[in-house]
Amino acid sequence: MNKIKFGLVPPMPGADSQGLLDFCVKADKLGFDSLWFPDHLAFIAPSPAYEAWSIAAAISQLTSNIIIGATSDPHRNHPAVFAQRLATVDHLSKGRVALGLGVGESMNTDAYGIPWDKPFERMIESIDIMKLLWSTKENVDYKGDFFNLDKASLLLNLYNDRKSVPFYFATHTDKGLDLVGKMGDGWMPLDLTPNLYKDSLDKIEQSAINAGRTLEDIDSTLWVFTSLGENEDEAYKTLEPFRYVCIMQDQLKKAGYDIDIPEEYKGLNYFNITPTDEDKKQKFRDMGKFFPREAVIDFTITGSKKACIEKIEKYVEKGVKHFVLFHYFSPDPVLAMETYAKDIIPYFNS
Repeated sequence: MNKIKFGLVPPMPGADSQGLLDFCVKADKLGFDSLWFPDHLAFIAPSPAYEAWSIAAAISQLTSNIIIGATSDPHRNHPAVFAQRLATVDHLSKGRVALGLGVGESMNTDAYGIPWDKPFERMIESIDIMKLLWSTKENVDYKGDFFNLDKASLLLNLYNDRKSVPFYFATHTDKGLDLVGKMGDGWMPLDLTPNLYKDSLDKIEQSAINAGRTLEDIDSTLWVFTSLGENEDEAYKTLEPFRYVCIMQDQLKKAGYDIDIPEEYKGLNYFNITPTDEDKKQKFRDMGKFFPREAVIDFTITGSKKACIEKIEKYVEKGVKHFVLFHYFSPDPVLAMETYAKDIIPYFNS
């Protein structure tokens, strides 16, 4: 069996800058495979929002093995600026940079007047430009719908002249899944049950085959909430207050849960909330009361160490190769992190 990888989402928001550095150093020493920062201008929680790639640059000097990634969008940075930033961190980390890309979130654009037009097409152009600039130190031209280059050069290729950083697409839509199959290095969805994961992975596989690729070319990843405790009751107790972020509404019905959510909550999700909209934020939190315990357990990795291993096995059977864990909803996050490192990861890769 191929190695099953385990990554972590650092406590961002939550920790201060030193706390983030300490966490990442510990994750590297414990043998986790990857770190993935949320690349945000703001969060729903009123916590410091550090710039993700600045933190990534700092931890690149303090770690040795762990992949350093962030989930970003194509709207807040011109792709030439983004390409330079990624190449810089790639050199600092000696080739350990990866990039998660999605179409963007309201909290990072609306309040700042950043345009969010044709986000999918803008993302494709951004990728094309970054790869073009990394490919040469010569001047290049590019004519697009959103960006134009005229005799532009970056003068900075990636570390060891690798052609590109790995691109992971954070997507659930059919259009996005098709893109993963055609050109993605990885797929990075959020909040899926094992069966829903398999349904989407099948679509990716068909697109990959049509493009002359296979699933072997794609790192099938899952961002997933995990609460590890002595038993399911203890683990669920600390996760329950945050169940509104554990499940996306549109996935509930797909998973077979016929739950009547009042109209005022329809369409609410983490991606379309502006941090200054207090009424909408409160509705979003309140929405969790409509998510039953069985659904929360279905969409997460929750319970004892044995139960978590069994749930991970179900995901692996459906095609997950790389877990990115939100572990800090566990009763004891430090213990959960160490249990994954010392017991669960070796179980899958011994």
